[in-house]
Amino acid sequence: MLSPAYAVVIGSADTSNSIPFGSTGGGFFYQQAYSSTNFGNPININEITFYNTISPGGFRMTGTFDLFLSVTSAAIPTFDTGAFTFPDASFTNVFHGSLPALSNGRLDFNLLPSSFLYDPSQGNLVLTVKSFDAATVGTDSSKWLFLDADRNVGITNARFSAFSIDFNQGLVTGFNDPPPAPLPAALPLFAGGAGVLGFLGWRRRRPTS
Repeated sequence: MLSPAYAVVIGSADTSNSIPFGSTGGGFFYQQAYSSTNFGNPININEITFYNTISPGGFRMTGTFDLFLSVTSAAIPTFDTGAFTFPDASFTNVFHGSLPALSNGRLDFNLLPSSFLYDPSQGNLVLTVKSFDAATVGTDSSKWLFLDADRNVGITNARFSAFSIDFNQGLVTGFNDPPPAPLPAALPLFAGGAGVLGFLGWRRRRPTS
């Protein structure tokens, strides 16, 4: 059954990659597949998140990006050596616009104009990123945005444009992964005050000699 609150994060960060949001090295298209075994249930995807913890900071590329979701029968381990599949009527365009702001180590895409209902029984999930006018902010790679990636262990894999490179990794990706709720501004002060009161109470209860 579909769970509206269902969320999943795929991959463990053991490297980082500037493609496709930090550099133009991958060409006009980036495509990543996620094994259906990552998903326990059908999921109505309405937000996609990438993470920036291994190499914090960096500058996002400028330009207009399109994100598509679709389904494939291609195997995950060899996905990066197969032919690139360009968007067609079977692809759902879930995002169009400039990149969102990097906030608290997260690049969160709120999907518009529509969400995507993914049923893992239909095949592996595919994310396609397209941008024909994206430009890297400068040529200094130390300033590019590098996002967390997972070396391929059969759960995700990526490829670029028409290149059949044995890349063997994919970006760590969250689907419907909510950002952590910020602590109320007064909470640290309250916690500190409670600690002081507790200490004073403990002193009063100590037996005198």
